[in-house]
Amino acid sequence: MWLLDALYKKRNSDKIAVIHRNEALSYRELWSRSEIIAGFLQQEGLYPDAEKTPIVIYGNKENDIIPVMHAALKLGVPYVPVDTTYPVERLEKIMAQVSAKVLFNFSELDIDYNACEFKITDLKNIYNKYSSLKSSLDNWVEDNDLCYILFTSGSTGEPKGVPIRKKNIVNFTRWVEQYAVSGLEEDFVAMNQVSYSFDVSVFALYLYLPLGHAIYSIDKLMLNDMKELFQWLPVSQIAVWVSTPSFIEICAYDDKFNERLLPKLRKVILAGEILTKLLVKTIEERFPKTSVVNGYGPTECTVLLTACEITSEMLNAKDSLPIGYILDDASYTLENAYEDEGKTVGELSVISNSVGLGYYNNVEKSAEKFWYDESSGKHGYRTGDLVYEKNGLIYYVGRIDSQIKLNGYRMELDDISENINKLAYVTNNVILPIKEEGKVQYLTAIVILKELVEKSKLKMILRIKKDLAALVPSYMVPKKFCFVESFPLNVNGKIDRKKLLEMLK
Repeated sequence: MWLLDALYKKRNSDKIAVIHRNEALSYRELWSRSEIIAGFLQQEGLYPDAEKTPIVIYGNKENDIIPVMHAALKLGVPYVPVDTTYPVERLEKIMAQVSAKVLFNFSELDIDYNACEFKITDLKNIYNKYSSLKSSLDNWVEDNDLCYILFTSGSTGEPKGVPIRKKNIVNFTRWVEQYAVSGLEEDFVAMNQVSYSFDVSVFALYLYLPLGHAIYSIDKLMLNDMKELFQWLPVSQIAVWVSTPSFIEICAYDDKFNERLLPKLRKVILAGEILTKLLVKTIEERFPKTSVVNGYGPTECTVLLTACEITSEMLNAKDSLPIGYILDDASYTLENAYEDEGKTVGELSVISNSVGLGYYNNVEKSAEKFWYDESSGKHGYRTGDLVYEKNGLIYYVGRIDSQIKLNGYRMELDDISENINKLAYVTNNVILPIKEEGKVQYLTAIVILKELVEKSKLKMILRIKKDLAALVPSYMVPKKFCFVESFPLNVNGKIDRKKLLEMLK
């Protein structure tokens, strides 16, 4: 199943495809608008047949972003989504990296960059003036063509581009469909909350749309105002929720977040962060007819490499929740493995058709992480994530770069965090290494409490330290603790550790 092929078959359908607040686009309108945009760009000479320069899109969840993406695919060129949460400076750095000639700007900002810029009013004029324009099927992206380039934060502070091909997306959607639609009715609405700058948005764009389902867009204004979000959620009638664990956890702080608010919800798909047992139990209590799917995967490997539905056995097991079974076509190894309490732990390195080619125009960085496997004809990627395998399931241990050395002891920050989450009165936590002159001096735990079981915060800290010391060596107990009601989230819906560090200053 490929996006453009599926949309072609639905090009005359008046069934709703995309909904944002009170505005909706049918499959017919989605197709027609992408045809006009592609035809216009080609007619204006911006994209002759051999031109492959990426199209940059600066926006959030505006409906017309999707026809622009489809137009790019019809022209055989990749698009680069940049969320308006990012400052203009970052946008301009990305445009410079891809040598952008065309920018679709859905913000109210004027971008001072040497590119052909189209705003929402320009799009409306193009739809009206060039309504008869069509694209050519001959230009559509092929298996090895790039579809999109997502920019992640690089260690140098410069954005790092991850290009993904059509064959990568097809491999992912073919495998993940078993987890994404099983147990659902034939016709349903899926949530489209994840920023287009974050690869989990591929669920809505490349899986649910081609299957003929409507996607309901949650914009950044809703995310910043829970009262407004809770006004729109019942309107959405979503059956599938796709987000990071942190986002649904924030929603769950409100007792109104239950099946009365979302009576049709049947599946929750979570990825991008560690999923806790407490959160799964909360979801199951609030939405008893709903199943929870946990997934894991770096952007470099097209959304997810592993997935599984969480079972009661997993919730009751001693191990943390698994991140899932490896995708069907993949082979993997655990590099630099070591034994830890009877488990073989190592860096997950994967070979699959879901693995991208490398970083955009960055041969040196690509060589560090990617390689070509001649025996399979596929590409490989070293994830930097420590995992172990048990009964076919993969379990996450932590990042290689979250391994620190403190007072001569080497430890995993995620290991400490996982053990704090085992305490019955803790909802979630983040461990921050506090550095001076590049050296870790001590650890601070930022904790969300489920309940205050002591009379003061000081006694609460002493209680946590005592209970944690029964689970981990004393040198792994953080020196300082800070309590918050919720974690700040970044544009991708993940916990924003930079803001947490700023809160401590």
